[in-house]
Amino acid sequence: MNDVGSKHIAWFLPIAYLFHLADEYFTGFPRWFSEVLKTDLSLNDFLIVNSIGFSTTIIITLLYTFNKTTGFIIAALGILFFVNGVVHIAATIFTLSYSPGTISGLLLYLPLGYLVYKKIFPLLPEQQRIISILVGMVIQIGIALLVLNI
Repeated sequence: MNDVGSKHIAWFLPIAYLFHLADEYFTGFPRWFSEVLKTDLSLNDFLIVNSIGFSTTIIITLLYTFNKTTGFIIAALGILFFVNGVVHIAATIFTLSYSPGTISGLLLYLPLGYLVYKKIFPLLPEQQRIISILVGMVIQIGIALLVLNI
């Protein structure tokens, strides 16, 4: 069996994003998020934020596919997805309620983050690896703060 290349892995990101978005949408993430965090994340705001996120993921993947950007940004996205999966699992545990998106976080985001770590991280200089981890985590925090304040 052929080894999966970094460009193939990059295309798993938007595919996993779509599955995760569907998981969150159909299991009521905006309602759950609003109830647990005492905020008002509307379905419309949820869809706008995720439309921007998905479009950005597609653009980054295309740029990487055509050698217009380095693996650094793919590594950062892989970390972002991995962290998001961990956050869903932790939220489920801490709230004792199902955090919509946990299934795709567990089945897609965690393995994909690990795959990015195993296949793309070794292609980067050590400094870029560390920075991509920080960037992925900061983006996750930024998105959380954004949806808390919409």
